[in-house]
Amino acid sequence: MIKKIFIIFFTAITISSISFAQKKIIIFETDYSNNYNSYAVKDIIIKNLFVNSDFRIIPYMPYKKNSYKEIKSKIKELTLNNNADLSITYDLFKYKNGLVLNYVIFDREKPNEWKEKNIYSKEENFFESINKVLEEICSYSKKNDNLITEDEYISLIGYYSQIVNNIEDNNNNENKKKIYEMFFNFYKDNIYFNMDYLEYLTENGNRNSLNDMNTIVENMEKYLDKNNHYYLSALGDLYYSKYKINVENEDIDISIENYTKAINAKNYNYIYYKKLANAYILKNDYDNASKSYNAAIKIYDKDTALIKDAVYMLRKDMNKNGNLVIEYLKKIIDINKNDDEALEELAGIYENLGDKYNAQIYYAKLLEAVNYNLYIINNEKPNPVLYDKYIKKRNEITKKLEKLKI
Repeated sequence: MIKKIFIIFFTAITISSISFAQKKIIIFETDYSNNYNSYAVKDIIIKNLFVNSDFRIIPYMPYKKNSYKEIKSKIKELTLNNNADLSITYDLFKYKNGLVLNYVIFDREKPNEWKEKNIYSKEENFFESINKVLEEICSYSKKNDNLITEDEYISLIGYYSQIVNNIEDNNNNENKKKIYEMFFNFYKDNIYFNMDYLEYLTENGNRNSLNDMNTIVENMEKYLDKNNHYYLSALGDLYYSKYKINVENEDIDISIENYTKAINAKNYNYIYYKKLANAYILKNDYDNASKSYNAAIKIYDKDTALIKDAVYMLRKDMNKNGNLVIEYLKKIIDINKNDDEALEELAGIYENLGDKYNAQIYYAKLLEAVNYNLYIINNEKPNPVLYDKYIKKRNEITKKLEKLKI
């Protein structure tokens, strides 16, 4: 009898653990142009879940319409296609002197139903609506440690307004720098802002950036447990940047140590493996860099920039990695059939191998991609420099194809 009770108890615990373990969630964001509140929903929910929950967040490749109704009508299909366990999409509109937040949550375990709700709040209390959505999402997981506070939200309003009102300039590093420096002077302890600023400094910082990076990490220590995966990653970023400036071996070793700890704490986040690969490259440890890139791509194989970085690393030894380079280039082309860089490199590899058949196939695909890019330049995004580049490339490919036919 005791044995039966133990089996039932163990089975219940196991089922419960499986149901809560690393659920995969995808957030289908909607259009936020000229609406900082809508941008806030996406940004706060993703960052809060990433830092504080056990959810595995699947990066979102935007659905072409970015319409709440359109996404809602296809939410089951989109969720299954992205191999997610849970998904959410949302919409926002003004009502009287407040805001109504509509949202849909789809649970893969209940494929024939989904939750659709709406929450009204005064604009100054909109953070409460976001917290209610967070609480409901977190009911599907084990953790729900931190919600956004009123002070945190209020201090983000100006920052989000700048992002939304300067969408076209958001890829301009100088413009980003001005925004970050302006808001950092006022809100040094806001983790939602600091996550963006730390990422920017890690990629673009210089000797003058280290003071800000130190401040960010110190403030995160007040907000996060020292064993939190994101805090460990932030430490990795800090020492990675220190090494780039001071070139002291101890710094890159500490960076690698903390990135590794972050991976151990949240081993399904491909970005941590990417960061680890970059750290190994600075140490000239190309073998471990390649392993880290491969681990990142195994987790998420839709990030073409990541895959291109891996290809660049792996092609240093084509005798060892040739098959993997070809596999990764094909992944890039599957994601974007008009990626002329990947097509040209793959066609060249086959040509060097003496494989005329596949070389012709990929040079022909490259020619199609070049013609597509010329069409875009002529009809949508005029650019004389790119136009000349693609005309020259089209002539070169045509000659290649004629040569391969002989």
